[in-house]
Order: sequence, then structure tokens, then C-alpha cells
Amino acid sequence: MSDRLGRLGGVVVGVPDPAATAWFLGECLGFALSEDGGRVIASCAGDYGPQSQPAIELRDAGELELLEITWEVADSYDLDALAGRLSERELDAVRSARGISFRDIAGNPLACVRAIDDDRAAPADPLAPRRLGHVNLKAPSPPAAAAFYVEVLGMALSEQIGENLYFLRVASEHHNLGLRGGERAGLHHLGLEIGGWNLYQPILDRLAEFDVRLEYGPGRHRPGNNLFAYVCDPSSGLRLELFADMAQISGGTAHLPLRWEAGDRLTKTINRWGPTPPPSFLE
Repeated sequence: MSDRLGRLGGVVVGVPDPAATAWFLGECLGFALSEDGGRVIASCAGDYGPQSQPAIELRDAGELELLEITWEVADSYDLDALAGRLSERELDAVRSARGISFRDIAGNPLACVRAIDDDRAAPADPLAPRRLGHVNLKAPSPPAAAAFYVEVLGMALSEQIGENLYFLRVASEHHNLGLRGGERAGLHHLGLEIGGWNLYQPILDRLAEFDVRLEYGPGRHRPGNNLFAYVCDPSSGLRLELFADMAQISGGTAHLPLRWEAGDRLTKTINRWGPTPPPSFLE
């Protein structure tokens, strides 16, 4: 497939109290916040260029709900061909001026849109996340969902653990999408890149000042070899991974995906430094 997705543009999530979640993102994590037609948008600096990234958009909802994941595509990307691939799998696609919206085979809501310049102010806070780097989704059948992202959206498989955890990438970064088993589609966490290992101490100290404790970490995953710390918004339960030092994969499609046994999840892959996660993280 010649068409390739661009960067992860952002996500839209519904939360019970957008103002409370916005406070958490702005005060505790340093996001730049803006309002647009009643929506609250938390922006990152983006991919280190002049274009910021509207990483998280908040909307009012009865409970935490994933409403859309946006992938940017180049002007040369063939949206008609994408619509055709979706139609072949009997999946509906909705065209609009901005691109095309659809659901993956598990039911997670997606959109592919032409890259749009974002003139929102990037956060001035040096501790703020630099960008939204990946999303981790639930799917009743992770193998089928992984095949969808490879065959329909052109992603590449980087690594898998049994048939319950898959890590897929757009370009060279180890993963921009994670898939895990779940009774129904949904969001497990959002992966936000921070500036490096040296920033964990001041970020976590700031969270402690607001009496916000980590759910899991700090640690180092084996898939991706990245550093991690997981924290949940106290109001909505939205889980965020603060990651750094993500592995890069060279060689393109010549890369042979690393495959682990299912039993390796908690013993060899989840945390190279040792401690296993709490039950809440495994739900």
C-alpha cells in the first residue's frame, strides 16, 4: 500500500466534567488550553515545528468515552481508495470537507483528515507534554483489529505479546497504536511524550503537590523500550502515559516483528525494572 498515515493529530474524548478534566490537564500537566465553540482543547507543542498539536479535545458526556481519533494524511493520500477498502469490509465511511470518518473493525471511532495548520498557542510550560505520540485501544479480537490497521490503514506491526497485545507504527517510531483485548471497543490510555528522563522528577513532584498519585511507574517497558509513568485524571479516569525515550525502528517493512508468548506479559515485557501493575491497569 503506497498511502501512509501521517502524524497522530489528536483525540476527542467525552468526560463527565470537562472543566475538572481541563483543570487537571492545564494545572497539573501544563497543557495550553483554549475554547472553541464550547469545546476545550488541550494543545501540545506538536512535532517540534511551528505547527502545534490539538492533542486532546474534551466534550461533555455522561462517562469517559472515546469519540474520535484523528490521523493526519498528506494531500496526496487517496481518501477514495481508503473508502473502497472500508467498503470491502462492509464498514461505513462518512466523507466531509476535512476528510473521512469511520470506525475500525472493533468499533473504535477514527478520522483521516488533511493536515491543517493549528494556530493555537503551544504551552510555555517546560514540563508540559511535547506531543500525543500513541493511543492504546481495546478490541474484542486484537488479532483482527491489528490486521485491519495493517491492511486498511497501512500500519506496520512492530511487536506483539501472544494474541492479546499488538504494537503498530506509522513510520519509524516503535508504536503509534497499541491494541489490547477487551470486551468492547474503547480507550485504555493516551501516550504523551515528555522531554526526557530528567523531567520525571519535577513533573511527578508537581502532581504530588496537587495530591495526584501515579497509577503505575516510573518504569521501563520492554516493547518500545520506553520509560513510562501512568496517571489518571481524578475526575474522569482518563489514563495518560507520560513516556520518553521510545525506540526507533529502521529498515521499514524489512523489520521482523518481535513476538512474545502470552505468559511473558507480566514476567518479561511490562516492566524491565520489576514491579508489576495494579489490577486497575489490567482491566
